[in-house]
Amino acid sequence: MAVEMWSVLSVDVGGIVLFLVWLVLPPLYVIALGRRYVRQCVESAAAAVWAQQEVLAVLEGPSSVGRHRLEGT
Repeated sequence: MAVEMWSVLSVDVGGIVLFLVWLVLPPLYVIALGRRYVRQCVESAAAAVWAQQEVLAVLEGPSSVGRHRLEGT
């Protein structure tokens, strides 16, 4: 009787474990993808800010530096 009960219980435990794995894996997968996406967004934003600063520096050029010097004196 006890052996039969343990075999039924072990089948139930296996099913419960599989259910918990099925329940936990999707959120973990979404969290992993979300972190990767956020990291990629941060890197892209940093590259965009750097590019914007470079473009502004090129557009201002040396003439704006001279003009600022004249205004400062």
